[in-house]
Amino acid sequence: MSSGFGDQPQDQFGPGPFNQGQFSQGPFNQGQPQTGPGQFAQSQFGQGQSGWPPPPPYGPGGPYVQVGAGWPQMAGRRTNSLAIAALCCSIGQVIAGPFAGIAAIVLGTISLKQIRVSGEDGRGMAMTGLILGIVGTILAVAAILFFIAVFHDITTNVNNFNGVNVRPTN
Repeated sequence: MSSGFGDQPQDQFGPGPFNQGQFSQGPFNQGQPQTGPGQFAQSQFGQGQSGWPPPPPYGPGGPYVQVGAGWPQMAGRRTNSLAIAALCCSIGQVIAGPFAGIAAIVLGTISLKQIRVSGEDGRGMAMTGLILGIVGTILAVAAILFFIAVFHDITTNVNNFNGVNVRPTN
């Protein structure tokens, strides 16, 4: 049994690490074997090998394979893209206002007709987009009418408060 790093047998692993016979003495080359141009150093795994297995050979050439050809295809029908757009517009009317709601109503109506003709999926999304578009547009119009009424009431009361009578008195 070997008791330390430096007392390895010479014939099993090659020269020991403290044997300075074939190594250079420079500060940057300590521990590196000296080799000439075009020569490779011997490793402990054999003559001229780096210790890594060789790369696998290339397979036989063949026809080009489509990407994802190994994956099973999804069974089912396509979802109507206008139904998805109607749902997105109806949700987006929170940010964009009644204009997105109007777009949701139009897209929902068109997508329901397309789904009826083509048999695509997405009827629930189209119905949801259409209903949310209608509700959002009605709420936006009601809010606009409410603000107009409040603004009209405020301006009428301010004119009456200042002593200006807007209505003619008989």
